[in-house]
Amino acid sequence: MRILIVDDEIGICQRLQRELQKEGHQADYQTSPLGVLEELKAARRAGNPFNLLLLNVTMPELDGLTLFARIREQRLGVEAIIMTGYRDEQIVIEAIRLNAKDYLNKPVSLEQLGAAVFRVGGEAIKHSNDYRKYHILVVDDEPRLCRRIGRELEKEGYRTATAFSPDEGIAYFKRNRVDVLIADVKMPGMSGLEMLERCRQINADFVTIITTGHGDHDVATESLHLGVYDYLKKPISLEELVTSVKRGIERLRISRALAAVKEAQE
Repeated sequence: MRILIVDDEIGICQRLQRELQKEGHQADYQTSPLGVLEELKAARRAGNPFNLLLLNVTMPELDGLTLFARIREQRLGVEAIIMTGYRDEQIVIEAIRLNAKDYLNKPVSLEQLGAAVFRVGGEAIKHSNDYRKYHILVVDDEPRLCRRIGRELEKEGYRTATAFSPDEGIAYFKRNRVDVLIADVKMPGMSGLEMLERCRQINADFVTIITTGHGDHDVATESLHLGVYDYLKKPISLEELVTSVKRGIERLRISRALAAVKEAQE
């Protein structure tokens, strides 16, 4: 697992780095939070993203929770373990709201740190294996963009198919189980939303992500009414799209689990 330690005390950074490297992790550190966001983005562009942050709360230039909130807004797909020398309920509450994976008090116990990192790694492996089960259909009349999205999602381990027209997309949908439908709004002959309605008549058990190069309030409203999971404007950020797909699949997993429980109770 690739880990970035962010703490303004270099001694702590180096100590944690040594311990994590002993456990076989790739660990780097930053003593200033200011360049962290760009470092995370650069790592993703290079195809070697960070999986986990060890993030100190109190730092001079920018506090760790504010930094993590910005990272969440950017949808960079990195998890965090929060570290703090202050026992403050409000810090814990904020960490929970940001969906941090754990909360460690300083001085950090290496045993607790190892257990927390192990849990995060175990979840990542489980989810990675789970995601390979899911099938994504990308429909866009721009073949180059369609293939680019498909390749990016295949790198994440998904089974991916592409179609260059709504009719081709519907035909594929009839023959195959689709878990996530990614569709452009504006296509010749039929809009992405019309295609969505046709697909729902075949099978409603999937989530939809709509893409559009045209800002349109009416289209956004109709998407909301149709239960579209996410609505992304072009030019598409592939990082944002991958994060949206992961979250959409998580919603689908929960929805299917609840449906199974309800069916068992009937």
